[in-house]
Amino acid sequence: MLEKLAKSIEEINVLAEHYRTCHNVAAIESLAKEHSISKEDMDAFIAGKRNFLLKVLLTRQSASATEKLTEEMLLLQDPGYATVIGTYLLDLARKDPVMKEVILQHHKTLRRCIEYVHEKAYETALKKAKKEGKAGVGQNTGIAIGSTEVFAWVIDYYLLDDRKDMEKKAQEEKDTIKKAWKKAESIRALSTKSNDSDTKKDVSEEALVAAKPVAKKKEEPEQLSLFNLGA
Repeated sequence: MLEKLAKSIEEINVLAEHYRTCHNVAAIESLAKEHSISKEDMDAFIAGKRNFLLKVLLTRQSASATEKLTEEMLLLQDPGYATVIGTYLLDLARKDPVMKEVILQHHKTLRRCIEYVHEKAYETALKKAKKEGKAGVGQNTGIAIGSTEVFAWVIDYYLLDDRKDMEKKAQEEKDTIKKAWKKAESIRALSTKSNDSDTKKDVSEEALVAAKPVAKKKEEPEQLSLFNLGA
């Protein structure tokens, strides 16, 4: 089985891309269920709206902070935030043993770090908007944030003790996805059963019609004519 060869995220995504090229939707669906990928994400991958089937970056413990960050930067393929922040963290890991250890934590990822920075930036923009008497942050609103503040948020994220919260959140997401897949399979099974039932019903009705004996015409008694009486 090809699935047994998929021991890393890269191999799983390569395998998924192979199935997509071959239009093997059933195999992609099997991979999605196995790795707790939602049906929405799977459909987006099949439609080409998503480059990778599996977004989670790492499934194994990296040997070093450098290896972990380099892999995450490569998989994110983002020359903007990912490269700048990743490079900054690489430099920190070389100089600071504490940062090196926190970066190596399995639940800490560069992707989540970038999301954390975005959240902090939004909070800053929202505070600024409220001070100006606005109800919220408008679309395409820009705000100037210095690199010092951004890198401070990066450090805050890695020093934040959120392991239990992240593990709980990850498990809840997996449970939700599993329930969604079960519901989809249940609906599909009921639909198949209903179609089979309708088909059998149609066949049965046709068989009954075919087997129904044709009613014989009741012979009417011969009517006598007044003209025959005189014959």
